[in-house]
Amino acid sequence: MKKATAVLMLLSASCALATSSSASAADACTPAHKFTTINPGVLSVASWDFAPYSMPVSKTEAKGVDGEILKLIAAKECLTLSFSNVDAAAVVQSVISGKADLAMGDWYRTAERAKVLGLSGPMYLDQMGIVSKDGLETITSMEGKKVGTVAGYLWTPDLQKVFANTITTYPNPVAMAQDLAAGRIDVGTDSYAVTVYNQKKGGYKGMKLTVVKPDKRVAASIQPGQTAFPYTKSNQALGDALNADLEALHKSGDIARILKQYGLDPSAADVGAPRLVE
Repeated sequence: MKKATAVLMLLSASCALATSSSASAADACTPAHKFTTINPGVLSVASWDFAPYSMPVSKTEAKGVDGEILKLIAAKECLTLSFSNVDAAAVVQSVISGKADLAMGDWYRTAERAKVLGLSGPMYLDQMGIVSKDGLETITSMEGKKVGTVAGYLWTPDLQKVFANTITTYPNPVAMAQDLAAGRIDVGTDSYAVTVYNQKKGGYKGMKLTVVKPDKRVAASIQPGQTAFPYTKSNQALGDALNADLEALHKSGDIARILKQYGLDPSAADVGAPRLVE
C-alpha cells in the first residue's frame, strides 16, 4: 500500500509540474504586435467553403491557403483562432458588422472594399480561368456561347457588360459547375487555381482548364487581382500587424510554400507592390 501511495504521489507531482510548465509556456508567449480583437486572446475569422483557399474544419480549425497563413499569424501574435463559417455573401458583412475581426477566402484588394473595410497587404495573385470542353482561352472565343460566372469575382462586372444577353451569374462556384456539367452553359469562368484544384479532386470531368488571354474589355485578364485579409476598418493596429506579419511570411518563403502545399503555383506569391483594383 505504501508503495502504491508513493507512486500516486509521484504521478500527481509530475502532472502538477507539467501543468505548471504548460501555463508558464503560454504566459511566456510574447505577441509580435499590440492590437485589440473582439474577444481578447482570440482572432475571430469569418470564413466560407472555397477550396483550396478557405477550408473550414471546425470552430477552431481551418485548412486551405488562407487557413495555413492565419495559423502562422496567430502563432506570431499569441492568439487562438475562432472560425465562423457562413455563406460567401455574408463573410464580408460579418466583418463590417463587427462579428468577426477579419475574413478569409481569396478576397480581392479593391477600391470599393477599401471604403468600408481595412485590407491587409497582398498575399497572392488570383488569375481568371476558363473552363470549357474546347479549351477556350480568349474572351473573343466565348462570344456566342452561354457563359457562366460567379458573383463577387473581379472579372464578373466586365463579363456582364461583354456578354450582357448570354451570361448567367451564380451565387457560388458549385452552382456554376453543376450547370456546366449539365450542359446548361457552354463555358464557365472561375479562379484558375481553384479549377485546377477541383479537377484534381474529381471535378470538371472532361473539361479543359486555361488561363484567360489578356483582353482590354476585361481588366482582370490583364492584371490579376491581389488577395488580402479584409479586417475591421477602425482597427488600424490589427491591419498594421497583418501587414508586418504577411511581409515576414513572404520573405521567409512560407506563403510560396503553402501555395505549393495545396498544388498551386508558388509564383503566385510574387504579388508586386500593393495596389487596389478600381
